[in-house]
Amino acid sequence: MTHPKNEPDEPALQERLRRSNLPEWSKDMSLWPSFDDSLLTGKDKSRYRNLRDGTALYLRGSPMTEVTATAGVGERRFHRIFKRCFMRDSTGKILGCRAFARGVHIAPPKVTNLKTPTAGGRGGFYGAFRLILRDYPGVPSKLVTYLNGYGIEGLRPNKILFRQLRRKFLEICKEEQVPTDGYPFNTKEGGRRALRKWVDTDYMPSYARRFITLEHGKDAGDLIGYGEGNGSSARDVGGTGIWILDANTIDVNARYEIPTPAGDWQSLVLRRFQQLRVIHKRTSANLACTQVYAAQASAQDVAILLWDALNGPPAVQEVVPGLTAEPGAAYPANAILEMKFAVPTVVELDNALAHLADDVQHIVAHLFGARVVLGAPKTPHERAAIESKFAAQARRVLHQLPGTTGTGPKDPMRKTHAVEPENMIRANELEHVLDVYVRNENALVNSGALGVPPLVRLKRLLETGVIKPTYLPADKRKAYFFCRPHKVTVRVDKESGRAPFINFLYARYSSASLSKRFDLKGQTMYVRADPRNIRTVMLFTEAGAEFGPVQALGGWGGFPHDLRFRRIFGKLKRDGELGPRADDRPLESLFTHLRNKAPRDSTKALQLTSIVEYLQRNDFVMAPAMTQSARDWKQVAKMAETIAIVPVAIVTSEKPAMAPPSAPAGKDKVHTRWKLPMRSMRTR
Repeated sequence: MTHPKNEPDEPALQERLRRSNLPEWSKDMSLWPSFDDSLLTGKDKSRYRNLRDGTALYLRGSPMTEVTATAGVGERRFHRIFKRCFMRDSTGKILGCRAFARGVHIAPPKVTNLKTPTAGGRGGFYGAFRLILRDYPGVPSKLVTYLNGYGIEGLRPNKILFRQLRRKFLEICKEEQVPTDGYPFNTKEGGRRALRKWVDTDYMPSYARRFITLEHGKDAGDLIGYGEGNGSSARDVGGTGIWILDANTIDVNARYEIPTPAGDWQSLVLRRFQQLRVIHKRTSANLACTQVYAAQASAQDVAILLWDALNGPPAVQEVVPGLTAEPGAAYPANAILEMKFAVPTVVELDNALAHLADDVQHIVAHLFGARVVLGAPKTPHERAAIESKFAAQARRVLHQLPGTTGTGPKDPMRKTHAVEPENMIRANELEHVLDVYVRNENALVNSGALGVPPLVRLKRLLETGVIKPTYLPADKRKAYFFCRPHKVTVRVDKESGRAPFINFLYARYSSASLSKRFDLKGQTMYVRADPRNIRTVMLFTEAGAEFGPVQALGGWGGFPHDLRFRRIFGKLKRDGELGPRADDRPLESLFTHLRNKAPRDSTKALQLTSIVEYLQRNDFVMAPAMTQSARDWKQVAKMAETIAIVPVAIVTSEKPAMAPPSAPAGKDKVHTRWKLPMRSMRTR
């Protein structure tokens, strides 16, 4: 059977699909690093121009016959060169048009066999130094220890001369049993030039601040740190620039309602929870913001925040009547196409435990390819760009609300704003208010954006080319890549009739594909999970190939749940608080336990709020045993809408009267007072 002429053959179809998978930024050669071909001559110039023109045709979708004819190379050779265009050099930039020039390489050539030395003992040793570093890994390790002055093995003079370093290098080579009849002992220089070059190209880029501090004092070390952007310098080093990430405790006692067996509801006082925010340092734009119903944000919360900053934060439910955002108020990834999946170059973190977790370091360093800069403890002035935003938010919004705790235990606001739990602001209302406030900051004039709205400043920098975004690779634009891989083992239990499965966080996982692979018994695989829903996770082989999704079995497979949900359950189960056979009905057992404990324990109330809000956002229909509770919950939410909090403008210690539940929403004067704090939400 022959194909019609207008249908492409299989290789052509695969080629077209390969082009379609390229990110949009890579299809524009004007965004690539350029190369000055006027410095080339003869065949080298012709080769460069042919490959450049052929690549331009390839990006425009021209047939491969035309591409290869213009490029002057075969198809396989062309694809190999095209792939080199996207390899990164030591600075993190792609080669781009430099890949078309002859002799351009990313790393120094590696030598596997040495040539015969020349008569004078000076030639024939190209690559010998790198060969020693590769074959004897103890040599570079001990050199770094000596130069950095680590421990007893790194004892050294306060200042070392290069001849002392060379002498130490030869001693280390003897300790590592490098043959004395070979390099560097059989040369007159003894590796002098190669060692000096290694210090400049390998050692100094990684340990410059440490070395200069030892040699020339702390002041010199601080200055070079400032030049690298580790101090108060805000100079961007390419890409989308610097992101600042921080957590802040909400200075408000909020409430949450739960139904009671009597048919009404009870207000729970929540302990103070966290807000996470990440901003763009150069423009002061808020990239993402999330409310975490926990006393301390976890590494998974930070991972979700970074995903939202790239993909665009989801919409927050509008629960406060009349509260709307300013025109154009939005997050950059949702409002500017060029900012979607644009990764930072530097991420500045404080020393909070969650930020130092391996998961966050894995995302920033390995997934983004960014540099992590950790701030010094108890020095908020280093992160003034984001700390000032938290201070303004507290002054303009949080400290205007009933139930605010002020800036500390001795703040008079704590007493003047104290109210009964029924008159405190609800958790979902607070989330709505803060989301509107944060988005408004992006659309209103801000001094951090040099007198214009941050979104406007960001668009201008993109249009003028000052910011040239680097994007997350297309194959990594999945939420489960924002979680470190967890090692698991494939298990089979033939006696109990269990097909191949894996265990992950107190639950068994399997799938139709995995259940048939009895040959995988005992093999190691890796799990990547989206922290927002771990009912289904992605399984990878030990070699890194994607095996496919696997789903939780048993009770855990019947409802969506996040990583926090599972860990709360695991801790309570280990402590014996959920009773026997809690795994059979994990949702019901956890819900019942938290509901009984929440009225007397603010931490349990916070956990219950986190779980219920999650289930409501995912539109989950509970099991029959919880249907009545769900109906009560909806009735509570409906009735709660008719009860207003105290007006934000009132700061007297007298307890205001609560509006009757039957009062129509249109005649409730307190609802109209919600327009008052919007003035304070404007960023002046």
